Amino acid sequence: MKKIIVVLGILIASNAIAQQDTAVAKKADTIKIGNMLIVNDKMDKSDKYDKPNHVINITIDSKKKKKYKNDDVHINIGNDTLVSVVDDTVKVGRIRIINKEEGTSGYGQKDIASLLQGDFKKTKITIEKAPGKLQNISTNWWIFDLGFANLVDNTAPLMYAPTYLPYQSMLPAAPSSANLKLNNAKSSNVNIWIVQQKVNLSQHQWNLKYGIGIEMYNFRFEQPISFSNTPGNYIYFDNVNFSKNKLLVEYLTVPVQLNFQSNPENKKSFYASLGLSAGYLVQSHTKQISEERGKRKVYGNFDLNNTKLATIGELGVGGIRLYGSYSLTNLFDKKLTSFDMAPFAIGLRFSKF
Repeated sequence: MKKIIVVLGILIASNAIAQQDTAVAKKADTIKIGNMLIVNDKMDKSDKYDKPNHVINITIDSKKKKKYKNDDVHINIGNDTLVSVVDDTVKVGRIRIINKEEGTSGYGQKDIASLLQGDFKKTKITIEKAPGKLQNISTNWWIFDLGFANLVDNTAPLMYAPTYLPYQSMLPAAPSSANLKLNNAKSSNVNIWIVQQKVNLSQHQWNLKYGIGIEMYNFRFEQPISFSNTPGNYIYFDNVNFSKNKLLVEYLTVPVQLNFQSNPENKKSFYASLGLSAGYLVQSHTKQISEERGKRKVYGNFDLNNTKLATIGELGVGGIRLYGSYSLTNLFDKKLTSFDMAPFAIGLRFSKF
């Protein structure tokens, strides 16, 4: 008896949940199976259910020959099936009760009444989640990117004078852009997008996607290049061998993309986005580790460009996809330096949309 009460409680709770996910006519809130009556207690006072044998679109399918003599029974409201009985399976809303074994007592033994009154050792109860309604505006918090970073050198070749004045030997040597080559395996891009939103443009397949977040580029140099925050922001060759020598550049960035998803109701469907991002430099510093100096950080602008404009895109399925970005602007300020370096990144994005 306790098991019957438990199942009754689950079925009643399931019916309440199912009605939140499915549009149902007001008057169709009572389901009767045998001696069991499921009633929505939040009905209008004008609705009357005096008759316990209230019936809602019951159809019996006897077209197909089946092993058991009992027919398939479906209780429908409009186009939605709230109760479905197919052989040894009973489904009410999002609750499905399945007989895992056929038994040996012959035909016609597994109807609704016998299934609810007994046979619980052979019965599996599962809760199915109904598909959620697609929203015209969706919000996603805390998206994480992890990838590789590098630089494309677009610097024009320069001719240097073969001789120098005596006092120039007292100044730091000036490197060329070729001396800014990176350690590819250790140069990284990490992005944290605080929030992103997706706005439906057409049938939830085409969307406008935008957000705001932090982009961080870690450029690891192969040669002993150092950056100074003294007036002039010198970039010079150092006389120390570094075990770690990197420049971190951090931007506050706003991306805007046109998004396409092949099947909006399937989270694992094909997904692609293409657009632009605009960023503003919020922090930059170097980090060096050597035996002579230990760990050292130097903060400064280092003749870097304060703004960044980049093309961006992503491609994949599900919650993990490939992303890429390519800067359309110089990493350095062209008014202060001859370097013309374009950062780019590629990696994995972990996001719910």
